[in-house]
Amino acid sequence: MASPSPTTMGPGEGIELMKARNARMHSAASVAHGRQFNIRSDDIMCCTYPKCGTTWCTQILHQIRCAHAGIDGEAFDEITEVVPWDVLALDCGLDLDGEQVAKPRLYKSHESATTVRRGGRYVVVVRDPTDVFNSFYEFLPAYLGIERGAITPEEFADAIFAGASHSGGFGEHYLSWFDARAENPENVLMLAYEDMKSDLGAVVDRIAAFMRIELDAASRALVLERSSFAYMRNNPKFDDHLVRGKVAKQIGLPPDSNFTVGKVRDGGGVVGDGARKQPLAVREAIQAKWSAQMVPRGFASYDDFRAALHL
Repeated sequence: MASPSPTTMGPGEGIELMKARNARMHSAASVAHGRQFNIRSDDIMCCTYPKCGTTWCTQILHQIRCAHAGIDGEAFDEITEVVPWDVLALDCGLDLDGEQVAKPRLYKSHESATTVRRGGRYVVVVRDPTDVFNSFYEFLPAYLGIERGAITPEEFADAIFAGASHSGGFGEHYLSWFDARAENPENVLMLAYEDMKSDLGAVVDRIAAFMRIELDAASRALVLERSSFAYMRNNPKFDDHLVRGKVAKQIGLPPDSNFTVGKVRDGGGVVGDGARKQPLAVREAIQAKWSAQMVPRGFASYDDFRAALHL
C-alpha cells in the first residue's frame, strides 16, 4: 500500500474519532424502526455486508423494476430516495411503510439475517473479505471526515474486528444469510460480487428471475447500461450525499467537511486489490477470522464459499 498522506492527528486520534463518529451513524430509534417496519411479502431487500456491491445491486434492482413498469429509471437525485436504507430511513426522513415509485418495494440493508426485518424477500451479495476490507478502509474514514493517513490499516482492522462496524463481522453476516437461504431458498438469492464483475448480464438475469420479472431485449440492454461502471462511476446519483447530509450533524462532522471518496469511484471495485494493497498483518488477521468462522462450516477458502452459492 502506498505511504499515507501526512496527517495533523496524533497517534491513535484518527481511529478514536472514527469509532466515535461511526457509533452515532444511526440513532437507536431509527435502527429499531428499520427492524420493525411493516414489511410486505413481496418487498425485496438488498442485504450486504458493507462494501460488497450494495449500491451496484440496488441500482440493478431499481432499474429492473422501472424497466418493467415502463417508467424513467433515472428519475432520482440520489438512489437512497428510491431505495431507502432500513435502519437509517427514520434519521433521513424517509418513509419505509409508504408506496414507492414502482413494485416491488425495494430497500437497502447491511443487517444480518438474524437482525433484519423478516417477512420479505432478500438479495444478498458477498465478496472476498480481503477486498471488502480494502474498500471499507478506503471509504469509511473519508466518509466520516477523517483525513487520509490518520488511521493505519492495522488500526482499522483491529477496530472492525472489535465491533466498530454496525454490521458485525463478515463471517457471521455471510453464514447467517447462507443458513437463511437453506431454510427458505425461494426468498433468498445469494450472489458473489466477483460474478457481477465477470458476467453482469448473467447476474441481471438471475436477479430479474428472482424478482419474477421478464425483461425484453431492449429493457435488459437499458438495465445493463445503467448498471455499468461507466454509468455509475463518479455519478452524483450514487455518492450518498442525501444520507451524509442528513446525518452529518448527529455524527459530529464539522460544517465544512467534504466527502471525497464516492461509492463508485475511479480505481475502485477491482477484484484482488485487497491482496495487493493490504499489509501482511491485515491479510493474516482476515485469514484468521476466516479460519475460525468459515472453515468449521466446510469452506476452506472464499472461493469454496462462492462456489457453494451456485449449488
